Amino acid sequence: MAPSKVRRLLTTVMCVMCVSLLVNVVLWFKGQGRTMAVSVMDEDDETRLRSKEVVLKLADDVGLFSIRPGKEALLTCSLDQDTKDIPSKALSCFSMLAYPVPRTTQLLIAHLESQIATKNYVISFLSQPIRNRFSFTYTNVIQNGCWERNPEVLLVIPSAPENFERRELVRKSERGVYASRPDSNVNLVFFVGRPENNTLLQQRLTIESYVHGDIVQVNFVDVYRNILLKAVSMLHWSLTHCPKARYVLRTDDDVLVDIQKVVQAIRRKRELHENFILGKTDVKFNVVRNKSSKYYVSPKEFDQEVYPPFAFGGLLAYPMSTVSLLYQAALRLKTLWLDDVFITGICAPRVGVPLVDDPDFEFEHPEE
Repeated sequence: MAPSKVRRLLTTVMCVMCVSLLVNVVLWFKGQGRTMAVSVMDEDDETRLRSKEVVLKLADDVGLFSIRPGKEALLTCSLDQDTKDIPSKALSCFSMLAYPVPRTTQLLIAHLESQIATKNYVISFLSQPIRNRFSFTYTNVIQNGCWERNPEVLLVIPSAPENFERRELVRKSERGVYASRPDSNVNLVFFVGRPENNTLLQQRLTIESYVHGDIVQVNFVDVYRNILLKAVSMLHWSLTHCPKARYVLRTDDDVLVDIQKVVQAIRRKRELHENFILGKTDVKFNVVRNKSSKYYVSPKEFDQEVYPPFAFGGLLAYPMSTVSLLYQAALRLKTLWLDDVFITGICAPRVGVPLVDDPDFEFEHPEE
């Protein structure tokens, strides 16, 4: 084997050893009630950069504190594949591996067992037959689609056909301005259904779509009780028309958000989770049984009195891999017309997707 390949192999082995060492040390410091920062130096090399990502994610996954590399790191492992003295460096840098902390092993085993159980549960669920065969047809040509570029964020906004002013306000707001910037890497798309027996409204909508090129119209009557169809269609369209986007961000057309803070919050969560739903969560929301309320749900539709924990649909974000899992779950579960409850509270747990929050991931209604 060539010397360069030997050095690369040794470097890779050292990266794996570094992962084990750093988790052990982190757990030890946690047990002592201290705070520790860890860092892997010289991260231009893809292997070393990846090893650091694994360390940070693994430490967060097993319920530790959030770790960020910095100049004041108490432990620094410098892995230089061109260094000739790699074996002795390994011995000196990783001598603690001979004395593993028992709690480290226990935590990691428990975490891995939990991950395996979750994956098996999800696989078993996705093996079930499809019960909801959604059929969506989309009209209008999207000028802001994903054919010329692969956006980092696909910003999807459910809207009613008659909400012309709201859509225009969004285009002129921070969301619209940010999405229109060439360096933002964000695509903005509105989703509407068909007007109910209103030819003039449809004509206005067609003109608006032609002028702005940012409206997708779906083949269902746009009434409030069809909000689930709109939500599922947004998942489906994202997967079929913009699959290389990294994240999908959903906002209502009547909310205010700090788009730059929101995008930063999404990136932070992606460092910690492979799949997630980022949003404002409610854990004890009572089912409305008052028939005069627009939120009324009958016992036949949902037989419990309290909804499972769910995230409000006014502002949600998830990686594209999560979009796929949520859509597959929506095909297999008994539907509930309240879209945020169904997708984030009923579908998400069945495919192992956690609900997470962030202080910068906020929205407000102007009238509030």
